[in-house]
Amino acid sequence: SRSVAKRYKLTTAAAEIIDQAGRIHGQKSRAVQIAVEILWRTQRQLGKIPTDILQSPLTARTYKLPHRTVALIEALGREGSRTRGEVLAACAGLLASDVEEAKKHWRGN
Repeated sequence: SRSVAKRYKLTTAAAEIIDQAGRIHGQKSRAVQIAVEILWRTQRQLGKIPTDILQSPLTARTYKLPHRTVALIEALGREGSRTRGEVLAACAGLLASDVEEAKKHWRGN
């Protein structure tokens, strides 16, 4: 399946978590895809975005995503009356636990 490059405005904190998760999952776009699929299946996490992620300054990032992932980001935003950036912030909230777990592993804890 083909992917499309999409540019999103999201918080710096969310972008940094996605960057770190990209190292764990092979690439940033793959990390976003995984988190979006989890959000789509659970839809419980969308309302529980950590405030430190939401309150950081905005930035813009481009991710090369499958068409399905782009469509799910749009749908999650519409359903929850959220922006696409807030959907990506929710993704970052989910990915943060992967990042923390990887940091523990890398430190040997």
